[in-house]
Amino acid sequence: MAKRSPLSQTGSFEGVIEIRGILGAAVSNLGTRIVRGDWPEGGVVTKEADLVEELAVSRSVIREAFRILGAKGMIRSRTSDGTRVQPRSEWRLLDPDVMDWRIRAGDTENLLRDLLKVRLVLEPGVAYNTTKLADDAARDRIDAAWQAKVAVADLPGLTHEERREQFIETDLEFHRAFLSAVNSELLDQLFAVIEAALGLLLDLQMKAKGYTTVMIGMEESHLLHEHVYNAFAKGDAAATQDAMHLLIQRAIEDAEQGFLLLKV
Repeated sequence: MAKRSPLSQTGSFEGVIEIRGILGAAVSNLGTRIVRGDWPEGGVVTKEADLVEELAVSRSVIREAFRILGAKGMIRSRTSDGTRVQPRSEWRLLDPDVMDWRIRAGDTENLLRDLLKVRLVLEPGVAYNTTKLADDAARDRIDAAWQAKVAVADLPGLTHEERREQFIETDLEFHRAFLSAVNSELLDQLFAVIEAALGLLLDLQMKAKGYTTVMIGMEESHLLHEHVYNAFAKGDAAATQDAMHLLIQRAIEDAEQGFLLLKV
């Protein structure tokens, strides 16, 4: 299983803006400011000429940045009306860039609350259907994901940070394996989009449990995952669904404690 680190050390997404350099920086700057509310919904964005001077870029860079933000549903430009911020309901909220800007703008708690709602609605049903539909390859992947999750607590030679990252990655792979077994390209892409935020959520849950220097407070999480796996292994779809529902409910409770830590 390939190791990946979806979050940078600052807690934002890595590799989300495909366009780099001056244009990427301009898009990120403007996107973060829109999310932060520097220009309210329906409000007019600062004029091109002023942004050219403020950001020290060319007019063509600003126009291209506006085009990209428009494609993400965040702004709309009209010759007679200027460039205005679109209602939030029009934003592509599952766009990785928009999710990153929400974090950068201090909207992390609302983003993670949204994510928890998605998980509570989605994952129990996924667990049920996976138990019913998984083929041999999918079952092998889930078995391997569980064994890796069990092993991570005792892997030798890891630093604290490496063990924490491995814990998060094996947790993600466990859920990823269940979702992949449904064999839905749409679900696969949805998980890929929200995966980095899931990593941030798991990190928050671990901190809420007290895991800051050693692997503590994770026993209940491990047991809840074990209930999911055992029900799946027995082929009991209803029990797997119930176990996953309980796991996500507990994740919500842990996250609530974590949100309090964010405010300290």
